[in-house]
This record gives sequence, C-alpha cells and structure tokens, in this order.
Amino acid sequence: MTNCPGCLKDGHSTYCLPCRKRLFDGKRVSHVLPFSRPVYEEAHSAATGDRLSISGIQTKMPLVLRAGRLEMAKTGGQYILKPIPHGAFQRLDIVPVNENLTMQIARQVLGIRVAENALVEFEDGELAYLVRRFDVQADGSRHLQEDFAQIAGRSEESHGKNYKYDLSYEEIGGLIRKHVAAYQVEMEKFLRLVVFNYLVHNGDAHLKNFSLIRNEEGGDYTLTPAYDLLNTRLHVPNESRTALLLFRGDFETESFRINGFYAYDDFQELAHRLELHPARFQRFMNTAVGKGAEIFSLIDRSVLARQCKQLYKDHVSDSIRALSYSYAKASK
Repeated sequence: MTNCPGCLKDGHSTYCLPCRKRLFDGKRVSHVLPFSRPVYEEAHSAATGDRLSISGIQTKMPLVLRAGRLEMAKTGGQYILKPIPHGAFQRLDIVPVNENLTMQIARQVLGIRVAENALVEFEDGELAYLVRRFDVQADGSRHLQEDFAQIAGRSEESHGKNYKYDLSYEEIGGLIRKHVAAYQVEMEKFLRLVVFNYLVHNGDAHLKNFSLIRNEEGGDYTLTPAYDLLNTRLHVPNESRTALLLFRGDFETESFRINGFYAYDDFQELAHRLELHPARFQRFMNTAVGKGAEIFSLIDRSVLARQCKQLYKDHVSDSIRALSYSYAKASK
C-alpha cells in the first residue's frame, strides 16, 4: 500500500498516527491480519453454524485486539470484520474498499461523524473492511443502542420481508423528535446524512442503518455515528439514490411530479418538515454540492480500479446536478 488503509493519506504503507489513535488508541497494529480468508470462513462457520451459499450475504465476525494483534472472537469484541461478500451482485470484490472510501468521504469532506474504520488484509492478501464498535465501553460493557426499525416496532415477523423500507425519512424524523430531548441538533445531523446518502447513491440507507444510542451519564439519546455507508449503485446499477421515500404518505413536491427525481426543492421541503433553520440548511446544501473536487480527490487515492473510480465520480456528479437544481427557481 502507498496510502494509509484508514484515511487514504498519501505516503503510508500502513496506518498513519491519527488513524492509529482513532482505531487502536495509538497502539501499533498491522493492517495484515494474522489469519487467512479460509481460516476466517472456517471460524465463522463454527461460531454461527452457517453454511456458505451461492446467494450469500456479507458475513461479519467480531475481533479483539490482543498484544497488538487483531484476533477473531466468538462474541463481543471491540471491532467487526466484514470481508468481501458472496452473492450475485456486481463488483462484490470492491465492497470493502467502497465502504471505507464512502465513510472517509462522509467524515473528511462533509464533516459527518462516522464509526472509525479502515481496510485490512487477510494473510493471503484479500482486502476486508474493519470497523471499531462505538457501542462498546472501555470496561467491555455496551451502551444501549436501538435502530429505527426497533424504535418503530417493525420486524420481519410483524411487517413482512420489506419492513426495513416501510417508513419515510420524514417519519424517522418524527421518531427523533419523539425520543430525543435535544432533537433539533440531532435532526440536523440526520438530514445531513440523508443528503449525503443521496449524494453518493447509497440506496440501502434503510431503517436499520440509522440508530439512537444512550449516554450512560445523562441517560439521554443521540444519533449514533454513521455506519454502513457505501455507493450501492456500483453493485446494483439500477439502484435508487434513496432506500426510503423522503415524505410520509403520497406527498410529492411539484418538482418531483414534473421531473421524477429528488432535487433541491425536495430536500428543502424535508428540512422544513423537520423544522430545520432555513439558513443552516442552505449552508449545508451549498457545502454538499461544492465539494465535488475534494470527493474526487479521495476517490482517486482509493485502491478502486480506474473504471470504478470513474463510475463513482459519475454517480456523484449526477447527484450534485440534481441537488443543485431547483424547479421552483427555474420556473419563475
């Protein structure tokens, strides 16, 4: 590697010091795992009883840090390892790179708080995605965390297989208002994340990919750091830019009815419904659509193949054009 496998900073063959601090509390940890992918698969199967299948899903395994080495654990652990998934979608070999890159774009370019993450390598050279758990405290106990499917009382048993996609982002906002004391602050963070997911074509930002976590000292709830961010269109070419509708019910803005895609007017209306201050919304939108060059720079520093880098850039460019377009202003 010539770039840090965490933040993608140039001139690093392993983790840079800031990434070591964020990921490992400053400890020196190799980005090469002390086991191979086949050993991982065997351990995962033994721990879960799962068998690999052609259709497959992305498996996960908890890791613990012992004496500077990341080792597999049956339960608990400070980290989660996500290797290349099995399945029929396109370009699955780049999923770990995609997720690390997208998380870094969120943190470095848009200032969104994300779970600390990096790339690692199995002994045989295959890349995987590593994320540090934000719900584990120093003593090993866990903060209380609930995703919005749990908060909304929705599960596959009660609402069917598509339960994660049943509500709108407006309705998630309503749940934030109901359950979070300082909801104005968290609501702005939530909208920023919704806009970001649209910007990078994350069509899997469903109910379970937004969560609240309890502060043990005060007992209050806040949004967790963002997690599971990636450009899903790299793997599902016809994927929507959003997993959920922006608005509850059948509401559509005039812009959406005329053009058939979400644009500036739609997010402005959502911000209004979430009670965000118009000036703060405007500032963030200006920032989001003005960061193309910085996003492209991070994409170029990733280990994506040239074709995938260009596809990612094209997707972001499409979203920037949509987010910059206002039907209300254009029709005046």
